[in-house]
Amino acid sequence: MSRSTHQFFVDIVKFPNLLCLYRLFAILVGLLFFLNGFAVCGALIGLTAGLTDYWDGIYARKHNMVTRLGALLDTVADLMFNFFVISAAVYKDVWPIWILYLWGFRDLSVLSMRASAAQLGFDIPSSYLGKLASNFIFYALFLMPLDWALSSPDYMYHDFIVEHFHPWIGIGLHWLAFAAMLVGIAMQWKAAFDYARSYIRQYDEVHKKEALQSQDSSESKDASEHGDHV
Repeated sequence: MSRSTHQFFVDIVKFPNLLCLYRLFAILVGLLFFLNGFAVCGALIGLTAGLTDYWDGIYARKHNMVTRLGALLDTVADLMFNFFVISAAVYKDVWPIWILYLWGFRDLSVLSMRASAAQLGFDIPSSYLGKLASNFIFYALFLMPLDWALSSPDYMYHDFIVEHFHPWIGIGLHWLAFAAMLVGIAMQWKAAFDYARSYIRQYDEVHKKEALQSQDSSESKDASEHGDHV
């Protein structure tokens, strides 16, 4: 076993990374519960999955367990959480499909910028606004199954809901979750424009450095050739 492979297994069993793996598993389990009519159970499982997104980072920084693998798992888990829950909301007619498009196009754009930045040798770190946006989106995604449970006649306990809850509760919850989602996506787009400005600035700096290095190399070559002729 190579040293790099060994390090992979050392990193993956660290507690923060195990929390990320739990989040990946819990997302799928919670989604299955929701799609099969157990909206509240799905929401609660999704809540535990979302909370690990806070715990793993705090624990990793506190105990010096930050790893490259952890950053990858955290990104994958966040993308899966958002994609699957928003897709489920669209599938259940809770939210319109353009919500999925707005979120997806923005996240794919930012991922592409960060991949390009990594190839060029610089980073585009997350901003406070981007993290705040993620909080809004997380709470919206948590409320979404409860929104469906309170408003959908397909929910297995719909008769109980109608008997014990005023219709305005469901309407209020729906618009609260939907508004939180819109605010979160709007913040994400604002953060994406900030990331784009940072990318363009650093891209230009890399280009200038390469141009100067190319010029210095050319001048050195010319000087060397001139010396040989002399």
